[in-house]
Amino acid sequence: MNYRTVIGFGEKNVDYLLSQFDRLLDEPNRKGIKNAHLSGFFFGYSQCIRFIFVGVAFYIAAIFVNDYGEDQRRTYIGQYVLFLSALGTGISLSSAPSVSKARSAAIAVFGIIDAES
Repeated sequence: MNYRTVIGFGEKNVDYLLSQFDRLLDEPNRKGIKNAHLSGFFFGYSQCIRFIFVGVAFYIAAIFVNDYGEDQRRTYIGQYVLFLSALGTGISLSSAPSVSKARSAAIAVFGIIDAES
């Protein structure tokens, strides 16, 4: 948009500005890559734990059906209810930090609204 202004600095100055800009972006780029690797690891770990939980739950349900003669339908309905309640609890607990941030933001907003003119 301001190409003429930038070119007005002269070619050497433009090259210098671009090299400084590249140099300043090196550290955030390294931090971003590091954070991406950590996030990917923890996401994979959480998915692994979830699938292990489901596998163990199905294994235990199969033991109850095969060894103890439990009704298949009632056993798997109970397992499904257990799985959905655990999933719902995990989702609701993941938003707990956002609730506290929203509460503090609401206090600040209502403080501005309630301030006398």
